[in-house]
Amino acid sequence: MSKYVKSFKVSEIFNKRGKLFQLDEETEVAIFKVQDVIYVVDNFCPHNHSPLMYQGYIEDNEYVVCPIHAFRFNLKTGEQPHGKGCKLRIFDYKIEGEYIYIKKPSFRIFNFEF
Repeated sequence: MSKYVKSFKVSEIFNKRGKLFQLDEETEVAIFKVQDVIYVVDNFCPHNHSPLMYQGYIEDNEYVVCPIHAFRFNLKTGEQPHGKGCKLRIFDYKIEGEYIYIKKPSFRIFNFEF
């Protein structure tokens, strides 16, 4: 069963600036606020697997742009503008009081032992 993890206060997320949050031992997310709406996306770019989406910039109040190769992903759907190619994972969240609670995925994508 999936559970929600307490992250930051809404007031700690600045407009159009990403903030990194470690959801669990394997999952990092990037939290953005655009026009008072919160978005939570995977911190790993699906194009080149760089953990830098939180450093991306917001374009057209709709897309987060990867700082490495400028791939654009819709903040609501995770899709690229043309709808093809890799897709950025989007996370459900809820706001209770002042805090953002992020839903942990019910499955693991990476489960490697080294």
